[in-house]
Amino acid sequence: MAIGVVVDEYVKEGQLEAYMELMAEMVELTKKEDGCIAYDIYEDDSGKIAILELWESQEALDKHMASEHFQRLIPAAEAFLSEPHGIRVFKKL
Repeated sequence: MAIGVVVDEYVKEGQLEAYMELMAEMVELTKKEDGCIAYDIYEDDSGKIAILELWESQEALDKHMASEHFQRLIPAAEAFLSEPHGIRVFKKL
């Protein structure tokens, strides 16, 4: 069953470029993972960041979250956030 994930983030003012340097590596490596259908970062007019993910299964998502690059890059990227991120996980109907 496909799994969708939406991660909402607010990056500190003036820190978007540094945040995206880390996250560009995250996107590149994640898209190579087995079970990753889509993984991209978007920004709305208010400056809110959304990471939109689509996975083939919960197992694929779990492996992603246990990956070396996730464990290394996500904590580093969190230093650029102005508030904790929100995560929503969806199961395909």
